[in-house]
Amino acid sequence: DFHLRRTALIGAFWQKEPTETIAPSPRSEEHRTPSSKISENNRLNKYNKWIDTAGNNEFSAQARFQNEFFYVNSKPKFLFNKDDGFFGIGSCFARNIEHSLKECNLNCLTDGIKIPAGYYNQDRDPRAAMNKFNIPSMIDEINRTFGGSKDESARYIEISEHAFFDTATSGIDLLSLDKHAEVKAEIARVFRRLADANAVFITLGLVEMWLDNKTGLYLNTSPHPTAMRQEIRAEKASLGTYTNRFVHMRPNFMFLREKMHEFVNLLLVHAPKAKLVVTVSPIPLQTTMTSDDVVASSTLSKCLLRAVAEDARESFDHVDYFPSYEMVMNSRRDATWATDAVHVTDHIVKQITDGFINEWIV
Repeated sequence: DFHLRRTALIGAFWQKEPTETIAPSPRSEEHRTPSSKISENNRLNKYNKWIDTAGNNEFSAQARFQNEFFYVNSKPKFLFNKDDGFFGIGSCFARNIEHSLKECNLNCLTDGIKIPAGYYNQDRDPRAAMNKFNIPSMIDEINRTFGGSKDESARYIEISEHAFFDTATSGIDLLSLDKHAEVKAEIARVFRRLADANAVFITLGLVEMWLDNKTGLYLNTSPHPTAMRQEIRAEKASLGTYTNRFVHMRPNFMFLREKMHEFVNLLLVHAPKAKLVVTVSPIPLQTTMTSDDVVASSTLSKCLLRAVAEDARESFDHVDYFPSYEMVMNSRRDATWATDAVHVTDHIVKQITDGFINEWIV
């Protein structure tokens, strides 16, 4: 029973340290399909063919490639109501989905955040500071919000006098510690609405990340360039004895899977009513810190996150996957991507959201 299993997980979670992961029950049987089920799938799944061999199959992948928008069918585990509270966590693509949901008069719990425009380093969405680009940063924000007040001065990197860089937000300019405290308080005010969420929309963004050896925290974005130059100078001056504060990582699947399960279990505690819909952001990695071509590194990142999303869907009854990533990547490129070849056009985001509303909301 789902509710009994959820109650047991919550009880077990509180007996563990917050960083531990609760192993889900194995679901190996889902990978074994009996002949009777195969026959049923062939009969009922009209989206099961790639090539239109008969010349009249409008649901084949071949036929859908002719359309401006490539619709990908999904079969939800669960449905939502129109008056449910929706909460988005993740990269900037999560913000796009939120805007589109709001336009459809759905209850977006992240709406109404109040961060002064002047606190950003350029013109940005008011919710941009909430963007979380990797799973550890999502975990960090939940722990900051619900873990009580703590001295967080160590997480801010001093760039110059009264000018600090925040390793946890996105797009925030160099500010004084007092102003950073304002931003943190406002983000926490909004994140506390998780407790009322019925649906949490999670957009997994990137795999490459940075570890701060001083605090033990994973950074949400790359360290400030000035801070990196300071580290390089300190290393050179030490004749090889200096340990860099910042370490770049490209985690493997097992690391990401463990962090994803930790994140899901945190949400199970702090958003007990919520069912989770996981997506993968189509926004590419803009710069790789590895020696690989950025396209190869970005592709690896998305493949790993797609596998992590699928594992979460198979491991937890209250987690499902919505194929917005596949819709974007297979839609006609000239209609899908903005001129920067990074962001998705509002037109395509709207069609993706319409598909979600039609299939997942009653």
